[in-house]
Amino acid sequence: MIEIDSMAGFCSGVNRAIRIAGKHLSGGERLKCLGELVHNEEELNRLRSLGMDFITLEDISRDWRKVFIRAHGEPPVTFEKLNTYRLEIVDATCPVVSRLQQKVGNSSREFKRRGEGQVVIFGKPGHPEIIGLMGQTSGNAVVAQHSSDFGKIAFGGPLHLFAQTTANQDDYRDFCAAVKQRSIEACGDETLVTITNSICGQVSRRAPSLLDFARMHDVIVFVSGRESSNGKYLAGLAGSVNPRTYTVSSPEEIQDWFGNAASIGISGATSTPRWLLEQVAEKIREITGNL
Repeated sequence: MIEIDSMAGFCSGVNRAIRIAGKHLSGGERLKCLGELVHNEEELNRLRSLGMDFITLEDISRDWRKVFIRAHGEPPVTFEKLNTYRLEIVDATCPVVSRLQQKVGNSSREFKRRGEGQVVIFGKPGHPEIIGLMGQTSGNAVVAQHSSDFGKIAFGGPLHLFAQTTANQDDYRDFCAAVKQRSIEACGDETLVTITNSICGQVSRRAPSLLDFARMHDVIVFVSGRESSNGKYLAGLAGSVNPRTYTVSSPEEIQDWFGNAASIGISGATSTPRWLLEQVAEKIREITGNL
């Protein structure tokens, strides 16, 4: 039996961005996208073949007609520059990310109005979503991932914690508990710490679902772009419960790993397209003789 994980494939935010891009590319014109739309080279190549170019803000030209904003979102300064150049903006920011940007911005402005307080964003420094979130703040926010980052945090005053929407739920929970404890040590008052659980529900459900899926099968083939941090995390999770877990970025990388396997499971990162999972399934059928 060969089964594709029903929870695998693009999250709704990326699916939405791909649909929006498809509508604009269907007319035959080239579309400029700020940054790579997904961390998956196979899907990026497909989009390039349809007419999408992946560029940086420094590449912006007044000769272009429109610019595509991917699901990760962008800081306000990006929109300001695009408007200055009078370019049409195709904004495909994930609605979950947009709502988080608004919440982070509101908290930052309130702290600035009060003259005290700090926004703390749990996430990966330099990640495009984090850059967009930090752009909403007023100089009173920091990005932190570990207790080693606590030197950035102004313990003893009000703190508002948020998480990158794709962060790991357990890691964020542990981080929040550690921040609360340090706040108690600093001033004896944990109520100064406000915690917002801003991790996307689709992302947080992937981990327990994948663990169950990996246990159900003799072999797991995990499909992910090499630069996907989400893919690395989920593949490692699958491997923790199923030692016969193999990670590939394309069907061409699949080897005959399936001896004595009665069931084979195929899963992937949130940046892995469904069509690629299906191609991997077809390749496995060729190798196994349609197990």
